[in-house]
Amino acid sequence: MEKDILELEQILEQEIEACSKLEQYINDKKNYLVKGDIQGVMKIDVELDRYNSAVERLEEKRRQLFPDQTTLKNIIDSMEEKNKALYIQELRDKLNNTLLNAQKQNNINAELIKHSLKIIESSIASIVNVLVPESISYNRKGKVVNEDSSEVISSVIHEA
Repeated sequence: MEKDILELEQILEQEIEACSKLEQYINDKKNYLVKGDIQGVMKIDVELDRYNSAVERLEEKRRQLFPDQTTLKNIIDSMEEKNKALYIQELRDKLNNTLLNAQKQNNINAELIKHSLKIIESSIASIVNVLVPESISYNRKGKVVNEDSSEVISSVIHEA
């Protein structure tokens, strides 16, 4: 059991390192998205895939190490040596915090991408309206109706 606990520690430390790299690359991706550097985003995505795979392999190793224990909490609760249990708990907390930070940053990146798509769609619609204007329409009184349906989408969203 002692050997398994030492191996678990090593796996968790490697997992924390890999997740920290993931967090760093996700943050770098945000910077590339803000700059509009597609090549940079593509390079970062390759690294993200690589580290995602590494994290998955480490999680699988951890599951194989304790096949009857489903979670780290269960493993920690079943440990007899309390000092080791506390250290594993610290590693677990650090891993969870790193993953939460990475998830938050990833959500921000997704929102940046959505906003960029809205701006692109608006730009395309504006170009299409200039190239192919709609025909003039008349109201019931025979007057020309100018439907100014152009929307202004800013790259800055103000929060109330």
